[in-house]
Amino acid sequence: MKIRQLIIFKTVCEEESITKAAETLSMTQPSISRTISELEEDLGTKLFDRVSRKVYLNETGKLLLSKTVPLLELYEDLEENSKNLDKLAALRIGASMTIANYILPSIMKTFHLECADTPTTVLVDEDRTIEEHLLHHEIDLALMEGVVTNEQLVKIPFSTYPLVVLCAPSHPFAERDFVSVDELSSEPLLLREKGSAVRDVIDSAFLLKNISVTPAWTSINPQVLIQAVKQELGITILPRILAEKDLARGRLCQITVEDWKLECVNHVVFLKDKFQTVAFQTLINLIIF
Repeated sequence: MKIRQLIIFKTVCEEESITKAAETLSMTQPSISRTISELEEDLGTKLFDRVSRKVYLNETGKLLLSKTVPLLELYEDLEENSKNLDKLAALRIGASMTIANYILPSIMKTFHLECADTPTTVLVDEDRTIEEHLLHHEIDLALMEGVVTNEQLVKIPFSTYPLVVLCAPSHPFAERDFVSVDELSSEPLLLREKGSAVRDVIDSAFLLKNISVTPAWTSINPQVLIQAVKQELGITILPRILAEKDLARGRLCQITVEDWKLECVNHVVFLKDKFQTVAFQTLINLIIF
C-alpha cells in the first residue's frame, strides 16, 4: 500500500466517479482504474461495487476511507511543515553557573525573539558535568568557563573575565599595595569546588609557582564564600563580577597579588561534526558576536 494509492482512492471516494477523479488529479481514467485495482489486490478485497460503469463505495471501502482520511491529513501536514522542522527541533543548552547567571539570560532573550518557534532547555552545572552531557549527546552545545581539553569538542572562545582575590576590610592585606603568592597561600583560602573552571584556573596558577594549597572552605556556591570572607574567616578568589556590589560598598577589598594575573576564558563548546540547525547557528552567532 502506497500513499499515492490512498490519495487516488480518497479522491475517487470524494468525486464518486473515476472520470471526475481523473480530471481532479490530471490523470487518465485507465491510470485511476489501474491504481484502484492494484490497491484492492494489495488488500485482498474489493473497495467499490461497480454497477453500470459507476462505482459505489462498499462497507469495506468505507472502513478504509475512515482510516485513510486522518492518515492523509497527517501526511499533508508533514509535507507542509517539513521545511520548518529545522526551526521546530528542540535545542538543548548547557551552561556553567557564572555564565548562566550573568551572560546567558540576555543571549536567550534575543534568541527567543529570533527563533520563537524553537523550544529550548537549559542545564546549569559545573563544567565537568556539562562536558559529560555533551559527550553523551544529552545537550547540543554549552557555554563553559576555563580550559576545555577534550579533542572530541569544538571550542570557540567568546569572552574573558578576571578573577580577583578578596578579603574583609579589616584584614591586614586590605592595607597593603600588594602581597606575594607565598603570603596568599599561607592564608585560610575559601575556594570553589574541584572541577569548577574557577578552581582549575586557581590551582593551575598556584602550581606554576610550585605551590599546592588546601582550602579551609570549599563550596559550589560563591555567595557562601563571600559571606565567609565578610566574617573574616579567610580569603577567596572569585570572578570580579560576583563581588562588584560588595566592593563598591566597601564590604570587601580586592588584594593585588604580585606577578599574578588570573583570568577565565569563556567558550561555546559542541561536538565535532555536530549537525547544526538554523537555530543552533543563530545561537552561536549571538554568543560570539
